Formats: sequence, structure tokens, C-alpha cells
Amino acid sequence: MALKYTCPGCEASITVAYLEVGQPAKCRFCGEVNPVPTDAEQAVTVPPKLVSARALAGGGSDLGERLRQWIRTDMVKYLGVTVLLIILSALIVFVTEPAQYTDSVAGHIGKEVDEITPWDTFWHTIWWSVVTFTTVGYGDVSPTTHLGKLFGMLIMFAGYTWNIILGGVVASLLVMAGLKEVDELDADKYTDHTVILGWNPMVEEILQRMQTDEEAKPVMVGAAPLIVLVNEFDREELSRIPPNFGRLDIVHLSGRYTQPVMLEKALVGQAGTVVIVPDISNVELDGPPSENDTVTAAYAIRDLTPSATIVAHTLDAELKDQLARANCNQVILADEYTPDLIASHILNPGAPQLLDEVIRFANQNHQLIVEDMPPLLADSTHIQVFNFYKEHRSAILLGYVKMSSSANLEEVMGVSGSTFIRDMITEQMEHAGIQMSSDEELTVEIGPTDNYQVDAQHRCVLLASGLSTEEVGT
Repeated sequence: MALKYTCPGCEASITVAYLEVGQPAKCRFCGEVNPVPTDAEQAVTVPPKLVSARALAGGGSDLGERLRQWIRTDMVKYLGVTVLLIILSALIVFVTEPAQYTDSVAGHIGKEVDEITPWDTFWHTIWWSVVTFTTVGYGDVSPTTHLGKLFGMLIMFAGYTWNIILGGVVASLLVMAGLKEVDELDADKYTDHTVILGWNPMVEEILQRMQTDEEAKPVMVGAAPLIVLVNEFDREELSRIPPNFGRLDIVHLSGRYTQPVMLEKALVGQAGTVVIVPDISNVELDGPPSENDTVTAAYAIRDLTPSATIVAHTLDAELKDQLARANCNQVILADEYTPDLIASHILNPGAPQLLDEVIRFANQNHQLIVEDMPPLLADSTHIQVFNFYKEHRSAILLGYVKMSSSANLEEVMGVSGSTFIRDMITEQMEHAGIQMSSDEELTVEIGPTDNYQVDAQHRCVLLASGLSTEEVGT
């Protein structure tokens, strides 16, 4: 006897055997695990052979399921091809030069030639094939006829090429190990972690910025940021990401992130930050990212946790108000700084909000402004200029901008301070009317050392209030 019901995830009709109402069952269409509902109907069915009740419930512990999973792995497929190539090569030399290998094996095992069986000769050709394929080349036996040498050369080239292919397979498996796909997270380990819902190429940039931030810190066992990726990609698709983020502890859950069961599996209720991004994992190849589920996901997250910080990234300005009503802590519209902003929300909460307040014209309490260097402070040091603005203007000197002779801005821009702030100020200066030309460049220096030397060509970037000077627009 079996139970038949409709899957709440994909609404497909499924039938499970040997299970009772309330026990967990895995849908073979969408992969979700849900308890068998009370309204399930009884149905007569014959379960497939080698499939146990536990396998139908998602356990997959029977011998048949284990063998299928083992055979499906890429490494087993490639190893199987390798064995076939070795056997084929051995058969070729066994057929073309049997006498040569018969004489050789007789000397190896200490028998007379007439005592050697075809089986002895074949195993000797297997030995030669393995030595040749692995490029070891002991030289204890080799073809002597023209035909044998021709086949030997072809086998050598095939072995060399196959070794290169296997090296790529091993590298791919190592990348897959860096992005682990799991079925259940450790609730004791995953607290205050980061959950990223959805996938698009920008997520890789966010992870890269987090990796860069971690590389600047001392290595501490168990201190790697915990990141859970939730999207509809399977493990093989996600493993194509080229970088290996060794300083981040990343796991992957495959499924639709608007489903409460997926959010619960990601332990969203214990998460510190939840990031929602436009998703391409559920759209056709080369299609635009989907934002149909962004607002739904935000409401679902708030139902699970009132404390987690929700950062929603959207390409549609009309969704901003809806996401705000869904109690998202931050809503980010797409631009070139989006990966930096999202990474900052995870790594340095508060910093993006500060920058947002600083660059808004509507905020009259404090503004980001630029003014010429006071004549009396030309040829001074940075600390002298900083103290002047602090004591006499109640302003904070952030750094300087300077127009200089022709050069590449990216090559000569100052390297001190935050890259994000330098880029932001560069953009704001250009909006303020300071145009770049083929004969000039704009250099930005943020937070220089105390003895940094300034001159009349430097303009001061200030965080101030109530100053009627040149304002930097947004």
C-alpha cells in the first residue's frame, strides 16, 4: 500500500510507499523534502526493486541508490575511460608483437619461453601500457617492429593528452570541494552567518571582495566567514565558478529560496545577514535575472526572524518601496558599486549607510564638499591642514584631489585609504564639473600620512556642515 498526494513545492503528483502520514518524503521532481500530508490518498503500487522506504523518503541508503550515485560521479567515469584505454593499448601490442613480449616476460619471471602462457604475455603488455600511459617509461620492454613502434607512438601521445585532461578533472573536483553542497547544516556551527539567496555573476564579485578582506587578516582556525548560497543551480553548474575562495567557508543548498523549507534548511532564523539578489538560476540561458521572488522572499525571511539584517539588491527602482515595506534593512539599486556596497553591508555594517548619508544633498547636517586650498596653508603638511579645518571650520578633512599633467588615472591614483571611497569621490568630482581631458588627470588621495606635503594645486575634500562652498553632487 502507498500514499498519493500533491507536492507543496512543485504541485506534482507523487506516490510514496511504506510511509505514514507525517513522515518526511522527498519529491522526485523538485527535490524538496516535506512530511506526508494528512489528506494523502491511499494507492496500490509496486515499488521499484532495490528502492527501500528510506530511499523514497530521501535517505538513499540502499545499495542500488549508492551504486547509481557512485557511477554518476565524473571521477569514476574518467577513471573508467582510463582503464579502457590502458586495456586497448595492451591488446594492440599483444596482437602486433606477441613474441617480443613473450620473450621479455620469460626473462622477468624466470621461465622458459615455451612455458609462458598467453595470460602471462597479456599481463606484461598491461604493464607496458601503464608505464607508457603514465609517462614513466622504464624501457625494460619496447616494440621492435615498425607497426609496433607506430602504435607505440600513438599510445604515447594519447597517454600524454589524457594526463592533461585528468589534471583538469582533478582541478575541477577541488573547486567543487570548495563550494560544498549539503543537505543539512549544523545548527551549532551556523549562527550569525551570511545567507545569499539567488545567483548572478555579481555574487562572485561579492565573494571575491570578502575573500580579499579575509586575506588581509591573520589566519585563525575556525574564523572563516560562514556563507550559505541558496539557489536553483545544481552542484555541477555552480562548480564552474573559477576562483577557489579558500578563506571563506561556503556551502550550497539547491532549491527555491521562497520555500519556507529551504529558508529553514539555510538556518535563516539564526543568520546575521541575508542578501537577496536578482536570480539567474531559475531562468533560461542568457535570459535576464528574475526578480519575481525578491519581495516574496523578504516577507518569508521576516516571518522567520525579526533580527537578521536583510539586504536586497534590485534592478527595478519600482521595487524599492515594496522591499522597504517588507522590512528590508537596506535596498540597493544596481550600479558599478553594488558588489562593494553589499560586501560592506556584510563585513562592515554601518559603513555603507554612512556613505549614503554623506553624499545626499538633501542632508543639510553634513555634506561632502570640496574647496580650494587656503593660501596660507599652501606648502604645509597634511596634519597642519587637518588641524586648521578641525579647529576653525568644524570640518573633517578626508583627503585631497589634484589636477595634474596627462597620465592614466588608474595607474597613478593614490593607493592609500579605501578603494571604494576613492572611486566614489572621483565620480562625485566629475559630477561637480571637474572634467577630465586628454591633457589632465584627477588624482584622489584619501587619508594620507601626517607628513604628506600639499601645495596650492591640492583641493580639500571635507565632511562639513553649513559651508557655502562647492558642493559635490550625487
